[in-house]
Amino acid sequence: MGIAFIVIGFLLIGVSVIFSIADLQNKKKKGVTELTKKDLRSLILLAAACGVGGLLTNIGYSFSGNWNPDAGHWVMLIIGGFLFYASVYAFAITFYLRYWWKSLPEEQKKYNGLFLILSGPMMLLTFILAGEGMAPYLTYPLVKGFAINGDGFTWTTPIHEASGGLNIPWYGVLIVAGAFLAYKLSDNNFYKKYGKHGILDSIFLIAFPAGILCARLWYVVGNWNGDGQGGVNFAEEVAAGRWWRIFAIWEGGLTILGGAVGGILVGSLFFIFRRRYSDLRFAFDAVVPNILLAQAIGRFGNFFNHEVYGKASDMSAWPLVPTWIKYNMATGWANGMPISTQMYAPMFLIEAVLNVLGFFVIVYLIPLIWRKGRALGNSLSFYLIWYGVVRIIMEPMRDPSYNMGKDGSWSVWNAMVYIILGVVALIALQTIAYVRKKKGLPVEMGTPPELLAKQAAAAEKEEEPAPSVLPTKKAPSHKNDFAKPKAIPHGEAKPEEPKEEASESGDPTEEE
Repeated sequence: MGIAFIVIGFLLIGVSVIFSIADLQNKKKKGVTELTKKDLRSLILLAAACGVGGLLTNIGYSFSGNWNPDAGHWVMLIIGGFLFYASVYAFAITFYLRYWWKSLPEEQKKYNGLFLILSGPMMLLTFILAGEGMAPYLTYPLVKGFAINGDGFTWTTPIHEASGGLNIPWYGVLIVAGAFLAYKLSDNNFYKKYGKHGILDSIFLIAFPAGILCARLWYVVGNWNGDGQGGVNFAEEVAAGRWWRIFAIWEGGLTILGGAVGGILVGSLFFIFRRRYSDLRFAFDAVVPNILLAQAIGRFGNFFNHEVYGKASDMSAWPLVPTWIKYNMATGWANGMPISTQMYAPMFLIEAVLNVLGFFVIVYLIPLIWRKGRALGNSLSFYLIWYGVVRIIMEPMRDPSYNMGKDGSWSVWNAMVYIILGVVALIALQTIAYVRKKKGLPVEMGTPPELLAKQAAAAEKEEEPAPSVLPTKKAPSHKNDFAKPKAIPHGEAKPEEPKEEASESGDPTEEE
């Protein structure tokens, strides 16, 4: 009975989402630019169907698990299940319309953006509500991933690891999901400015793995001589010939502080050499704050792995934390339930909340307060300062077994370096903006793509040989509108071009 409810529920959810996306894609291909009232009614009905699917799924879980919920938990299961899956559907559809369907009229874009913003908190609140209804009946610790090996398909937990085969932890899934969200938000910021998607594709494919590598190397350097709590001593491992453990990411050990610095640095260098038409400082504003959201999502991987937590205290000290989080952060379990009311401080949750708050402060609050004189690119400065302060606040709360270095001060010093770099970047960016303003230079560096295209076309026309001259090597064709063309020499006469065309191209400037 319970399995039947779960299957029907998942079918309703899947069919609702797939049908909606397919229908919208079909309309987009046909050139439809506006959703009709019929389309909106259809989306509302499909959202309700998705909610019913979630409700049936929760009921199926209760039946298959032989739960015996009281009236209060039944209400949370039913209402939470319906509203959570309906809000997930709303978030998915509005996210799709926001970032893939650019032809909507302004009024519909405005309402779609409003529903996108509202669906996020609604999704979170209803997930907590549904979780509270399930909390007393789940088995702890919660599943941390799955494995496919000689034993077939098995779920893995912090106390039941997989032996060999393909092992997929939620930690890795969440890191990739956070990176994808950050990429889409950044890509949308570039689209608003340049009217083109994909500008960041190659940069993302280089910066993301570089960030993972730097996160690992930062961890290895910090724990080169061990962490004082029985962790890996990499100096001893290398001396014993087990140097490969330096790269054993699957054993755990990534430092966000190192990963962020590495990803930003490599991405910036690639951007400077391959996206010269755009100002790197604009890229800082468009990309860097989104890293905070990626980090917030990735931190939930620590929750499922039951790692990087704080010191133990009684569950009553955390009244606002959902029950299922408390039970999963317990100091131990027996028969699928906590052995006591002691739990580790949920560091992942504290940092995730502070990171999301930092995103809104940097992207919305600071620009609202500091409207005049704020330099382009200052989001990088505020990110470094914000995250450095967050880590300094949190490090003393950390369980000693997760401190880096023998004396546990490595992360604190790293956080202080973040703050110092942020202050230096703030001063440097403000100085660059001030000097450019005093010299009467444009706010942004780089040559706009449309001017690059005109320069390329004009340069080719200028270098074409006259009919009476023997053929010479023709100037290269700039097929890429974003490539750096040869600038038109100032002051040269162009008798073969009409004056109107010459005045249209204007006085091009060299790329800075």
